[in-house]
Amino acid sequence: MELWTDFAFTLGLDDILRGEGADPEIVRTKRPALVKAASAAGHQGFTKIKPVAVVQDVRVIEHRHERILLEGGRTLTGPLAAQHLAGAERVAAVVCTIGPALEEYAASRDDLVLALALDGLGNTAVEAVAQQVCGRLAERARDSGLETSTPLSPGEAEWPVEIGQPQIFALVKPARAGIRLTEGGMMVPKKSISFVTGIGKQMSQVHPCEACSLKDICRYRKA
Repeated sequence: MELWTDFAFTLGLDDILRGEGADPEIVRTKRPALVKAASAAGHQGFTKIKPVAVVQDVRVIEHRHERILLEGGRTLTGPLAAQHLAGAERVAAVVCTIGPALEEYAASRDDLVLALALDGLGNTAVEAVAQQVCGRLAERARDSGLETSTPLSPGEAEWPVEIGQPQIFALVKPARAGIRLTEGGMMVPKKSISFVTGIGKQMSQVHPCEACSLKDICRYRKA
């Protein structure tokens, strides 16, 4: 098991606006107050981002119908997980977070527009951490002549949070990153992401949007 803390990234104004679920081009034209708040959020909140990831590489023992058997007696179950990780020789289980400081700071703000912008900063920051983790895993796999699959997170109809989240947490030690799981399967701090990635010779490279149950109606779907 590995603990990664050496993350470096920059986040611009448009990144924060997208993290709020807004279209930067429209906001810049029609909502100057949101632009001002996003700028303030970047200046006030960036130093409160403390990224950390826990990564566990686990060998696959056997692929069965809607079930993947892993070393140590652990399993990943469900049709989506089994399909997405088909052919994997190993599975990387990951939990990552930016820590609690930013969301605590946002909750203490009286300015609701600024608090929303700080929340957007947190959203885009934790996504940036997850993307860097995926990039490092892919590079490591390539060095061994292998590929990684598109990351898969709990929350879809065929891999709901109450099933997928405990399975990932059973593979890692999230407390090392300061992350815990509530009875309802939600992560604390809230700005945290968990996922699994398959490692093998011919892994699925499906775009993350294609695995989402909202793909046909989501206004933020990426082409």
